[in-house]
Amino acid sequence: MKKTLFLLRHGETLLNGRYVGSTDVSLSENGRAMITEMAMAMVFPEKNIEQIYCSPLKRCCETCELLQLNADVRIDDDLREIDFGRWEGMTFEELLEMDSSLVDEWERAGDSFCFPEGESIRDFGNRVDRFAKQIMEVEKDRILIIAHGGTLRHLLCTFLGLDPEKKMVFALQPGGLSEIELYDSGGVLTRLLNPL
Repeated sequence: MKKTLFLLRHGETLLNGRYVGSTDVSLSENGRAMITEMAMAMVFPEKNIEQIYCSPLKRCCETCELLQLNADVRIDDDLREIDFGRWEGMTFEELLEMDSSLVDEWERAGDSFCFPEGESIRDFGNRVDRFAKQIMEVEKDRILIIAHGGTLRHLLCTFLGLDPEKKMVFALQPGGLSEIELYDSGGVLTRLLNPL
């Protein structure tokens, strides 16, 4: 087996710099411009994308539409970002002010941590892993996945055989693109590109 996976993080949003998981926010003007520029620069058309998988959230669907690729698009609920619960829309500084003890627990607890009134890291990881298993069985060889920073970092770890706790080693900015050659024996990261 050999597949080429293109993992694209949606463009910048109206809530850039804040914790945004389940909040269904649109792209900012800058986010739309960065994705349009990417499409015009022909980053994808020459890649002969056969299949697109996209998160159902607005910022990803808008990113997909702006690329204007001629490929089948499947919306997959497992590609959603983690639900930050009551921390949605907040900055890290605001979290520290409101919930400093929970922020400390988040750093210590690993995947057993559950965001207050939101999703646990374990449940999030399980659903992203479920999507990864599905990709391994898809018969298409050139696949574009449009999703969120947390989702794509988890997928990168999964496909590259890394512990998901290492996910923050990937600096994947809004509009960032990574490329993986996926074999039966594992994956090889062949590209990691962030907008300037």
